[in-house]
Amino acid sequence: MAVNRAIDIPLYAQVREALRDELAKMEPGQAIPTEPELEARFEVSRITVRKAIDDLVMEGLLVRQQGRGTFVQRPKLTHELNMITSWTEQLIALGYTPRTLPLEIEAIEPPKRVACNLELSSEQRVFALRRLRLVSEEPVTLMVNYLPARLVPGLDQKVSRRESLYETLEKEYGLLPARAVDTVETRSATDDEARRLRIEHWAPVLCVTRVSYLADGRPLEVGIAISRGDRYQYRVELHGRARAKA
Repeated sequence: MAVNRAIDIPLYAQVREALRDELAKMEPGQAIPTEPELEARFEVSRITVRKAIDDLVMEGLLVRQQGRGTFVQRPKLTHELNMITSWTEQLIALGYTPRTLPLEIEAIEPPKRVACNLELSSEQRVFALRRLRLVSEEPVTLMVNYLPARLVPGLDQKVSRRESLYETLEKEYGLLPARAVDTVETRSATDDEARRLRIEHWAPVLCVTRVSYLADGRPLEVGIAISRGDRYQYRVELHGRARAKA
């Protein structure tokens, strides 16, 4: 199926649209033909094929996996930002069975920004939990949570009993977040993040920093979740329209 060089449409765009039609008939997670195979099929250069694939990756229709190939994108995991729920609770609500690899937990002096958000002095310690979260055995999110050690004594002995940190805080300590502020940003993965999440170096990730508070206003937790941009998205439901004051 060679492209038509007689028409005024770039070759990469013709390849892209032909591939788009094929993707509609393929299963999520299915591999597309290799670049050499596509070169031969369309009788175009490697650069043309790569540009067509790049466009479909940018649209979210394809995803590259380092060392494996390019695949039809699967539906993204959607985290609703209109309620305070844990990562685990969100994934269970979506019908998945999440799993956490053995976690690392230690009592440390908090980083300056964490100490500021938790309203702690530099001498007061926090528990830092570092976890890799998986869905269907695929790494999706790297997570680190900081909690004031004085609020959760013995957390290192109790947290592994449950999958959800919020469930542990409620059942073991009677602590419930009443309010939370999430800050969402996008950036490229670091080398370590790419290795742990099994994505390409410098692939896009979603970074969400949450500061949660108890009902009396005391800060409870700073959580940082770094999720694969190809597998995760955040959704916010808005109501009404704010009008500027005259």
